[in-house]
Amino acid sequence: MRNRKHESLILAIFGPTAVGKSRVAAAVAAAAGGEVVSADSMQVYRGLPILTDQPGTALLELAPHHLIAHVGLDEEYSAARYAGEAETVIAGLLERGALPVLAGGTGLYVRSVLGGFDFPGEGDRERWRRFVEEEGVEAAFAELERLDPEAATAIDRHNPRRLMRALEIAEASPQGWRPRRDRLWSGESHHGETLCFALELERGELYRRIDRRVGRMVELGVLEEVRKARRGKVSRTASQAIGFAALCDHLDGRLTLDEALEVIRRDSRRYAKRQLTWMRKMPDVVRIELTGSAPEAVVERIVGSLEKRRRA
Repeated sequence: MRNRKHESLILAIFGPTAVGKSRVAAAVAAAAGGEVVSADSMQVYRGLPILTDQPGTALLELAPHHLIAHVGLDEEYSAARYAGEAETVIAGLLERGALPVLAGGTGLYVRSVLGGFDFPGEGDRERWRRFVEEEGVEAAFAELERLDPEAATAIDRHNPRRLMRALEIAEASPQGWRPRRDRLWSGESHHGETLCFALELERGELYRRIDRRVGRMVELGVLEEVRKARRGKVSRTASQAIGFAALCDHLDGRLTLDEALEVIRRDSRRYAKRQLTWMRKMPDVVRIELTGSAPEAVVERIVGSLEKRRRA
């Protein structure tokens, strides 16, 4: 099926951290003549493949991947930049007749591609930065609730940077974070037809997978990876990768390794909860429960749905 024409169809696979998106997306792309377009805000960086759980050699060889490890650790990165880069990649894939398989867990990145909304400029960023610093995060969150209640339900209210950005976007557009069209996740995007899947897993099993992944990172050498990264400049956005600050605290003697790993497990679980909040707000998606399902069966189901949609 590698050379089949897919016209303007886009496949999207979304799910919480550690659910197994990368494996499913690569297998689906390989089976359906597609290429994976990552929608992960931290996997864009070079230099932290273990910490950010980038696809390994086997998955990269299974299907071509885009927007992974293409940004230096010293660079700032944003959803607006991602949206532009993803647009270019997807347009090129569609032109070649390849199926774009958008896969990741950064909700705003997926939304920026499928929803196609505009990002405001830099005009009022400094003013909102001062507001958050001077008035505090609670006042900033209250202001966001007033300007854009929908955005307030999906944001980490204790993250000053994200509050600042959300306030900037909410003020710049009467529609706030809402896209240029009402139906966000499927139907007819500005690219054409989209078919979206949300991968789900029983909460206890998801947390066990997170715990196993954190332990595996140490075995793979994440401490040396972070130590090496710190020898150069690490941008503000790159340093927000889950686990980076905790491992730096360990390397500097402020935390034991066990304490640092527990922080990573805790922060990963919290991030998974926020991703699940995004999923609950996604209409018109095919939800797939992974608990008790073999990965091959999940891939077969997605590819089958794709073929059924193409024949319709």
